Amino acid sequence: MNFRLIGFFVFNVVVSVSCINTAKKQPQGKGKLRFTELSYNFGELKHGDVVGHRFKVINDGAYPVVIQKVKKGCGCTDVVFPKKPIEAKDSAYVEVVFDTKGWNGRQVKQVVVHANDSIKKHELLIWASIK
Repeated sequence: MNFRLIGFFVFNVVVSVSCINTAKKQPQGKGKLRFTELSYNFGELKHGDVVGHRFKVINDGAYPVVIQKVKKGCGCTDVVFPKKPIEAKDSAYVEVVFDTKGWNGRQVKQVVVHANDSIKKHELLIWASIK
């Protein structure tokens, strides 16, 4: 009876070690985000207008991608982005909102999207002419 118990224990240890080694050998890849457009022109706007644009992003890679953070150029922009992973071959939107209050003339604003994909950093631009 002790031999069965020892044999069962040894079998479980071998199977566990085998599973751990298999998990380590699996390739560690990254997704690859692709924005369908990198810039957007709002055209002419009135001082005080608040406008937004949704940038579509597609994960062309084979692994999920997480948008880790977004850096905006100034306080006049706000960014809404997905907090959940963007699965392989799936899409999502990054929305950039621009408040023209306090701005005049031609304005160009930058948003940098940081993700755990193969590219790491994606730059989006919006611009407008404010009257």
